[in-house]
Amino acid sequence: MKFAIVGAGAMGCLVGAMLAKAGAEVWLVNRNEAITGAIRRDGLKVTLQGEDEWVPIRAVQSPAEIGATMDVILFLVKGCHTEAAAAAARCLADERTYVMTLQNGIGNVEILAQCFARERILYGLLEFAGKMIEPGHVQGFIGANSKICFGPATKVVTEEMERIAAYFKPGIKVILRPDIDSEVWIKLRNNSANVLFGFLRLSIGQALAAEGAAELIQGVREEVIAVARAKGIQFTPEELQVNGGKTPVNPELYAHIPSTALDMKNKKPTEVEFLNGAVYREGLRVGVPTPYNELLYKMVKIYENTYELQF
Repeated sequence: MKFAIVGAGAMGCLVGAMLAKAGAEVWLVNRNEAITGAIRRDGLKVTLQGEDEWVPIRAVQSPAEIGATMDVILFLVKGCHTEAAAAAARCLADERTYVMTLQNGIGNVEILAQCFARERILYGLLEFAGKMIEPGHVQGFIGANSKICFGPATKVVTEEMERIAAYFKPGIKVILRPDIDSEVWIKLRNNSANVLFGFLRLSIGQALAAEGAAELIQGVREEVIAVARAKGIQFTPEELQVNGGKTPVNPELYAHIPSTALDMKNKKPTEVEFLNGAVYREGLRVGVPTPYNELLYKMVKIYENTYELQF
């Protein structure tokens, strides 16, 4: 099968390496010339559990450079870039192409449905982390709780989807099922605390060790689950208690700084509209108060809009 990964940063490169090693034809799309150039020249260097591996893989700066129709277009750009990325990637799709989003938060399916048929959309999540060490070199943080989960927007799983899932399975646990919403909202619950780490300028583990932080994080997370339940989403005890119900679900990520926190540090646009902003809006719609998420969302928006004024 042919896969194009639009937004091939650290996470996209890790997923691309998994697919390529499973025998897929993979195209990484990243606008950064230094990253694509390094991959073209030397291959993609992947570090997992202290071991290095070089994976031959194709890399381009725009979808138009590929010049072929894909079986799957996988979007991993920030949510604020989804609309533009979808429009640019339409040249890779025909009526048989599946469009997959494993992006953080909620709301990307609706944006993609403006460019692609909803019955060809798959959505889900990545439950692991990655870091771009240098252009063309990524490190993965994959542990016992790591997984890739996805399902169809139509809630009907087909044999073609099973084939897609099979390409991921050699490298990580894969969950494919008709209704994936509980998994998506568990990931949203975990990501909802990421802006806190940006404000605190602390890694996840450092923040959890700071007095009062764990209580604040718990308040943010409980609002997410309350909104989901009001929407009719059901959770199993096992889903809620992975890693004792803590953020993150993978203990090896305690030293990790989430991408949203890094965006705040580097004064870049964040995904808060698809995280705390989405929780706040859904809470208003279903009548569930979300004061923690509302405050964090509005604070981040002010923070983003005043980057140039900050001391």
